Amino acid sequence: MSTESQVRPKWVAPEAELGTATPNALGPDAALTDAAEERRLVRKVDWILLPVLLSVVGLQYYDKAVLGSAAIFGILKDLHLTTTHTDPTTGKAVVSTLRYSTASSAFYWGYIVAVLPFALLLQRVPISKTLSACIFLWGVVVILTVVIESYQGLVVQRVFLGLLESSVSPGFVMITTQWYKREEQAARLGICGLVNYGLGSAHGSLAPWKRMYLFAGAWTILWSLVVLYMIPDSPRTASRWFTPAERRLLVARTQSNRTGRTELSSFDWAQAKEAALDIKIWLFLVMAAGIYVCNGAVTAFATQIIKSFGYTSLETIALSIPAGVFTAVFIYFFCWLSTKWENSLTYLLPISCFPVIIGAAIIQGASWTHRGVPLFGNYLLATFGSPYVLLLALSTANVAGSTKKAISSGAIFVGYCVGNIIGPYTVNVSEKNIKFRGTWIALYCSLGIVCVCSLLLRYLLQRENSKRAHIPIEPLRPVAAHTPDTGSVNDEKEGISSSPAETAKEEDLTDWQNKSFRYTL
Repeated sequence: MSTESQVRPKWVAPEAELGTATPNALGPDAALTDAAEERRLVRKVDWILLPVLLSVVGLQYYDKAVLGSAAIFGILKDLHLTTTHTDPTTGKAVVSTLRYSTASSAFYWGYIVAVLPFALLLQRVPISKTLSACIFLWGVVVILTVVIESYQGLVVQRVFLGLLESSVSPGFVMITTQWYKREEQAARLGICGLVNYGLGSAHGSLAPWKRMYLFAGAWTILWSLVVLYMIPDSPRTASRWFTPAERRLLVARTQSNRTGRTELSSFDWAQAKEAALDIKIWLFLVMAAGIYVCNGAVTAFATQIIKSFGYTSLETIALSIPAGVFTAVFIYFFCWLSTKWENSLTYLLPISCFPVIIGAAIIQGASWTHRGVPLFGNYLLATFGSPYVLLLALSTANVAGSTKKAISSGAIFVGYCVGNIIGPYTVNVSEKNIKFRGTWIALYCSLGIVCVCSLLLRYLLQRENSKRAHIPIEPLRPVAAHTPDTGSVNDEKEGISSSPAETAKEEDLTDWQNKSFRYTL
């Protein structure tokens, strides 16, 4: 082994890529220096990207969750989202929330239509500008909720909201794969109640639920400008925040992902066919659907379930706040654990489902006389975000090829929509007396399927890694500075090498084609 290969970290490209100073010239501590520089650079990326991305994710959740808050502040009555009929067997009046469930699900009708086209489109256009425009328009649509006067109008509004918000998740997955190595991605893919409490307790001529939507929409529009300013289209074009030397390292270090190009120059039908035949992508879809059956029920009905414990509307909003804290803590705990426990994602994913299952069991089995016990169970329900983030990490780490990656992301978000469409229909408010038993049975079944699929995926990936064990992993070569058709820059001027050396990334090989690829378990 040469001295150069001994001291250069695996993510650092050769001399032509990094400039004139070589590791040999830097001395025997060059590798440590470069490793320290990498850590510093990753922290800088975190400080620039993560606050913006996490805020947008929070807004995305808030825009959807505000419907649940509005449900206890008059929107059900104002927009006629409930109907009453007489039970023929008992002769008693029964309230149906079918319209409310349909309005909640309508968001995902729009989402499921647009998510795959966005997953493909965002690899061909400047991602920052496109996401900013979509976020701006979604804020406008949220504000327009206040002029709606009927159930039908709300359904249409939520379809358009889903169309626009479907750009965010595939966009953020793409940003994560552009800026982070595979082992770093889980931690990055991973309070609104306080605002709702304040808006619900405000007084004035405007209905409280309308104030909630005005606030959510205005804040979303404002944040679209922050996204436009803060988020670069790619590491190569991030001259506002990074020096040319830093951008060279950012490009070079993600070379070790071996997951193909992050820019999609053209749709590859061969990769699309491979994606359709790849069982792991189908497993991703099924797991996303199973996880988000819980979200479809909890997000839409959580406030009504909490209120059924005997709390007032304002108390319900205030008591919803800790659910977000539980979600954040569990997501970061499991993401942190995945960085400490190598090849553990397919184990951690089913483990992370158990707090949700335990929460459902507590609500179903505990006495509601002591309201704190079922309330704690409700907080555990909110931790369904943990398995979903781990699922995104599994997908980004185990699929290569630009078209195939886009389809894999799209498949997960299709599953996300399917689960969210099904979820609201699992809640029947007439089952309050039996503690919403049907809801929890549906949740147990869906999360059980998720656990089985995760372990099956581990078996399949482990088997494929064993087949490739005798194939040597090819050393990484320089990354050619591929410039997409849009948003091109002069790489020579920016100090980024345009070496034509062919690599798995530049050849856009899939994980099936690149036998040096090893799957993350």
